[in-house]
Amino acid sequence: MTFFDKFDRKSRVSAVDRYLASIIENLNNILNTKKGFGSILGEMGIRDLNEFRSRDDILSVVMEEVRQNIEQYEPRVELVDIIAQPTDSMFVLSFKIDCIVRKNAQSLQMVFDTFFSKFHVENFQG
Repeated sequence: MTFFDKFDRKSRVSAVDRYLASIIENLNNILNTKKGFGSILGEMGIRDLNEFRSRDDILSVVMEEVRQNIEQYEPRVELVDIIAQPTDSMFVLSFKIDCIVRKNAQSLQMVFDTFFSKFHVENFQG
């Protein structure tokens, strides 16, 4: 819970929902950061993928960098596995991240779009 949330009487979202939203927001921030830019932490984020020509090479690198970033910069999540998911577009990489979130098993479906270099959470289930 953030400092200002303590004084926000309008917010009736449960503590668990706020906790998950905070984790997702942090993951979005971490994984939308381009490595070497926007952070004093030089290893945080996903590197430029223009050097890779093969979709399989890109997928492998992205999945490894996502793994490293989650393990390094989101201590509230214990990463279990990252599994590639099929997509219809050659410009979209999709993978499922299985993790354990603070006493609850939590599965997050996340998409990394290599065309726009964007990472976002599609959905999550509590």
